[in-house]
Amino acid sequence: MISKKTAQILEYDVILRMLGEKTVSASGRALAESLMPTAGREEAKRLMEETKEAETLLTRLTAHPVSSFDEPEGELKRLATGASLSCFELLRVNTVFKAAQRTKKAVAQEGEGTLSAMAKKLFFEEHSMREIDECIIGENELADTASGELYNIRKKIRRENEFIREKLQSIIKSGELSKQLQDAIVTQRNGRYVVPVKTEYKGALPGIVHAQSASGATLFVEPMSVVEANNRISELISREAEEIARILARLSDGVRPYIRDIEADVTILAYLDLVFAKAALGLAMKAVPAVFGGDHGIRINDGRHPLISAEQVIPISIFTDEEIHSLMITGPNTGGKTVTLKMVGLFALMAQSGMYLPAHIGVKMPVFDDVFADIGDEQSIEQSLSTFSSHMKNIIYILRHAGKKSLVLLDEVGAGTEPQEGGAIAMAVLTALSGQGATILATTHYSELKAFAMRTAGFENASMEFDPVALQPTYRLLIGVAGQSNAMLIAKRLGLPGEVLQAAQGFLTSEHTAMNDLLANAENTRQKAQGELERARVMMEDAARIEQEAAERERRQEEKYNKILEDARSKALDIVTEARDESEEMIKAAKKLKKMDESGRTKETEKIRRTLDSRKEVLSATLQKTRRKGVKIDPAGLKLGDSVHIVSMDADGTVIGLPNAKGQVQVQAGIMKIDIHISDLETPEKKQEKKYQRTSSVHLVQRSVGLSIDLHGQAVDDAQLLLDKYLDDAFLSGLSEVTVIHGRGTGVLKNGVRGYLKTHPHVKSFRSGAYGEGGDGVTVVTLK
Repeated sequence: MISKKTAQILEYDVILRMLGEKTVSASGRALAESLMPTAGREEAKRLMEETKEAETLLTRLTAHPVSSFDEPEGELKRLATGASLSCFELLRVNTVFKAAQRTKKAVAQEGEGTLSAMAKKLFFEEHSMREIDECIIGENELADTASGELYNIRKKIRRENEFIREKLQSIIKSGELSKQLQDAIVTQRNGRYVVPVKTEYKGALPGIVHAQSASGATLFVEPMSVVEANNRISELISREAEEIARILARLSDGVRPYIRDIEADVTILAYLDLVFAKAALGLAMKAVPAVFGGDHGIRINDGRHPLISAEQVIPISIFTDEEIHSLMITGPNTGGKTVTLKMVGLFALMAQSGMYLPAHIGVKMPVFDDVFADIGDEQSIEQSLSTFSSHMKNIIYILRHAGKKSLVLLDEVGAGTEPQEGGAIAMAVLTALSGQGATILATTHYSELKAFAMRTAGFENASMEFDPVALQPTYRLLIGVAGQSNAMLIAKRLGLPGEVLQAAQGFLTSEHTAMNDLLANAENTRQKAQGELERARVMMEDAARIEQEAAERERRQEEKYNKILEDARSKALDIVTEARDESEEMIKAAKKLKKMDESGRTKETEKIRRTLDSRKEVLSATLQKTRRKGVKIDPAGLKLGDSVHIVSMDADGTVIGLPNAKGQVQVQAGIMKIDIHISDLETPEKKQEKKYQRTSSVHLVQRSVGLSIDLHGQAVDDAQLLLDKYLDDAFLSGLSEVTVIHGRGTGVLKNGVRGYLKTHPHVKSFRSGAYGEGGDGVTVVTLK
């Protein structure tokens, strides 16, 4: 899909090295640095979904789910031949088991995605893992406890060594031999303990001479008293080696049956390492996943070239679709044209490799079969090729191989030769590539190619913005705008003499001048539109803020009302409960009245009445808080079937009987029919209308409204309809005073108009026309 040359031009290999640095294993790094984009749409989607799953796991888990492991390829081959592995080799095999155990525990239990399914296939043999950990304590050392036999052998070796050291220490500390020894030390020669004896005292210490110093002044003698002990040590060391070999063979036999499982583990772990590296790189870049769309549509929102530092990179947005699939990008040198081409090409390769793209959310990319790039000055001295020749060789290759699902990136297409011929060749090449269905991004300085993009189907102009005041590019890409030449402006600002500039202007063709003027006008129009768009955006933000504040006030008011209502109801319940208890007491007191004389009964009855009146006042005040703000019922206007609200019951009902002489009204509330006094009735509460209508956009409507309206000859009803619409439009247009022409006539139309103005919500006041305004034949209206 991508040649090595294209990868180097777009610096895809640098991205792969960055990806490799995020892996934790040599196997994962090797996969990362050899990663190639896929050309299959479904495969690209699968790779992107895997990266999404890995990102979710990375943010959820406390540690990286894949631990470092070795790829024991040589060790597995040795196991397959029946050989035993060394301590170092067994430790390498064990890293695979440990990585499989950790990754399976971390990933397999986190959902049912692709990575979880892969992790569930990982294998580890716990018994072998535990044995290797217990038996091997270093790359070349077994633990004493690796077996009982090894423990006993090493114990005996230590005991014999201790015996020999004590013997030799007694020899070197002996006063008789101190003059005969070269040094009072114990050393080893050929694996046996010896002492250094001066050559002239060769026979003074009975024993075996094992070596002589280079100067010949010292002999290394093994005293006869320790020869047997040294012999026993040599025998024990041989037995130790045999036991170590036996233990390593046992450990090797423990993992030998799982050669295929270990190979599969390495494959799965390396791939998971790669996928998690993609997610880690995406997080480091603050990147987002791409969505794969049609064959040509590219949507990049504020894309950032991943190889430019975050402090220096300027975001670029690019949009193409199935109809406009090719962009002709113009702009000043060092304005960002080449960076834009490389970013789009690099994004295509990264997305189709399952990598996130450093941009705002919403990136959409096609899935390309091939990516071709002719970028940069590739003049070759060795091949005696000019810049133009080198570009032509690349373009000829691209023309032969590009197709409908190809992305073609051409930098300064047609450059390097005479402008007229170069422009003609460029237009022919672009036409051919467009006919082959390729998606094209090309840069140029030629005005002919700007005009070509304007009139050719499938092409669109774009330009890198230039600040004429600061005389520097802004690095923003403007879609739909052909950039104008800034050479004259820059030359003037830098001090080129006026007569030279004037002469240069004279050499320009009229077509070139007209094109620059057209581009300048287009840029001015774009800037004005951008300003209007910004103002509209500010208005939308203000409207949204006001709407939010209003909604918040409404919410707080509702909460306050509900709190008051709840408190009042609670208080009423407490009062009713207390009244019930006191009623019980009063009943008991009433029973006592029978036993009292007349005077006592009168006093007790008065006391009970005062208590009831007090409770009634408290309950009435509490219920008053819970009452809605309704309107009292007018007995004269009450009709059968009217809806009413019963205040004392806090319930709605329907009138089924009109008020009698005592003011009692028969009302049906649910299944109950009750007689209730009209003073306890109110109009039912209406549904509260929404005060604020939520909206997601602000529409700015500009109306053209005259300062007067002529209603001559209209019937009163028709005139009022026309007048209503006119007053609405005048109010929305911000007019403060308008004139209504109705004539004098019989006065019917005048009276109808003025009667209507009295009730209109936009009218502040009105008067008859003054002298010179039309007199009584017009009405001058002042709007609110």
